[in-house]
Amino acid sequence: MTVFKNFSLTTFLFILLSVYLIWLTKEIFFPVFLGIIIGLTLQNFAKFLTLKTKINFYILVFILYLFLSSIFIFIFYSLFKVITTELPNFISHLNLILKNYNLKLEKLPLDSPNFFELTSSYFPNFFSFIYSLFGNFISFLLVFVISFYVALNQDFEKNIFAYIPEQKRENIFNIWFRIKRKLSFWIIGQIILMLSIGIATYIFYGLILNLPYKFLISFTAGILEALAILGPVLTTIIAVFITVIEKPEYIFFVIGGFFVIQQFENHILVPLVMKNAVQLNPILVLVGLLIFSKFFGLWGTISTLPILVILTEIFNFYFKEK
Repeated sequence: MTVFKNFSLTTFLFILLSVYLIWLTKEIFFPVFLGIIIGLTLQNFAKFLTLKTKINFYILVFILYLFLSSIFIFIFYSLFKVITTELPNFISHLNLILKNYNLKLEKLPLDSPNFFELTSSYFPNFFSFIYSLFGNFISFLLVFVISFYVALNQDFEKNIFAYIPEQKRENIFNIWFRIKRKLSFWIIGQIILMLSIGIATYIFYGLILNLPYKFLISFTAGILEALAILGPVLTTIIAVFITVIEKPEYIFFVIGGFFVIQQFENHILVPLVMKNAVQLNPILVLVGLLIFSKFFGLWGTISTLPILVILTEIFNFYFKEK
């Protein structure tokens, strides 16, 4: 019990209040939090490259963001082109599949007595999905803008530490230095996960099933791995879209394969990789992902690991090492 000798009622109430405020402002807090983390990471990387290459720091920051923007633009444009090109074939092939069940994607049964009941059941869910997707897109832009501002502002950390009382500044700085180091390893771990999912998708989708657009699907799966829950779902939908056109008999294999890959990633790969990268207990990572996804949604899930890193370092400093 000596571990908690510094733990007071005031500290406990402060933690409860902080969690409550985060829950109230989760749509803003998590994008801002991720923007700061990503911005500081890219800023440190740009500083490192400046020392090695002697290229101007601000030029390197612009190059890094141009590179990242190019990746997302490439994916968006390629997927948009594939979907718009293949959509007629998709509807045609899907009609052939549904024919076995006496269904067709032709005219809606407007005269059916169940039509309005059907639309009232599904349209709210559809609009809810569109609203959620638009909200996530706005949050993504917020992450990008904040991270870009932080990356360019070399005095960002100095300005933040200026608000901390001088007598506490040394302890806070020591904690922050350790957190930054662990967060760098988290970024490396995330890159490993993205590469692993991309390669696994290529082996399953491209080599085993031999379906078209295998590079695009694999690349998209790897990049979207950064978007917990939503990323794998979008990748699976795109893969099924193409499978319906090319090899409809493989639909269930594709859905099952992507499900297995995602479960393997969630329950085995993430805990193991992050254990080595940030030295977090795999059970803690798994439980944290479940809790944050339940209470804070998509962006909370994405932020789980960096938040666990920060909380663990603070706990170790105040309750284990003091």
